Amino acid sequence: MSNFSVKLESDRPWRYVFNANLLENRKGRFGLPVKVLVDTGSFNTIIHERLVAKYGVMTNHSMMTAVGGFRGEARICILNKIKIGNTEIEKVAALAVPFEGELKDHILLGANVTNNWEFTLSRKKNSMVAVEDFSDNAPSREHPYRYYFNNKGKIIALQEMDASFDN
Repeated sequence: MSNFSVKLESDRPWRYVFNANLLENRKGRFGLPVKVLVDTGSFNTIIHERLVAKYGVMTNHSMMTAVGGFRGEARICILNKIKIGNTEIEKVAALAVPFEGELKDHILLGANVTNNWEFTLSRKKNSMVAVEDFSDNAPSREHPYRYYFNNKGKIIALQEMDASFDN
């Protein structure tokens, strides 16, 4: 369990948007600063499909979804690591979609990640503090999966497809 805080975007005070970083596949270091939107209405984490080849692994699984002006079939992927503040979240299951508009360069962080956090939001300080505990949901050799949710909110365990996820 750890405590972390992030500065929210001051130009959009009505949304919980902050900066994060994605781990690059080939270089093994954090290489892409991204905007993260805490999407309190989404079961799943969403990322634009063009980012997955460089920062995650696409699986053969898909599901129907509607998000960010996109409605259709989305491929399920695993993001290697997302760094938020000084906290690194590993092996995040996400839906890769080709959505457009202002959100195309954002990651929409859904309940499959935020259910592990307790939030304290301060509009006066324009910041968010979270206590996170991924111990129940962390992938391991014995339980090599990360959860994602279907459109009805049912938790589905996604078996990892690649042994390279082992630490």
